[in-house]
Amino acid sequence: SNTPKVNRRMKGVVVEKTIIVGNTAFWLGKKAEDQKSHKWCCYVRGPNNEDISYFVKRVIFTLHPSFPNHIKPIETYPFEINEYGWGEFDISVKIYFVDSSER
Repeated sequence: SNTPKVNRRMKGVVVEKTIIVGNTAFWLGKKAEDQKSHKWCCYVRGPNNEDISYFVKRVIFTLHPSFPNHIKPIETYPFEINEYGWGEFDISVKIYFVDSSER
C-alpha cells in the first residue's frame, strides 16, 4: 500500500526493553602510578552487548568532581566511558531515549 507510515502511540500497549548498566575495573599492578592503579569502564548496553542506539539517544555519566571534565555525555554507541583511577566513588547515569516521551 502507499499509505505513509506514521509513528503513533498505541493505547494500552507496553514495550519493555532490557538495559544493562554496569562497570568493570582492572588492577594495573605494582608498577602503576598511585593515582592510576586501575583501568575501569562504565557502560550502558543491551543484553549480550547489543547496540541499543535505536531507542537510546544519549547517556550522561557524571563522575566524581575530582575528574577533569567529570560530566561525560556519550551520544553514540557504545555508550561507555573508559578511565583510570585509584578509588571507589558513585557514578550517576542518566539515559535519554530517542522517543523523549518514554520512561
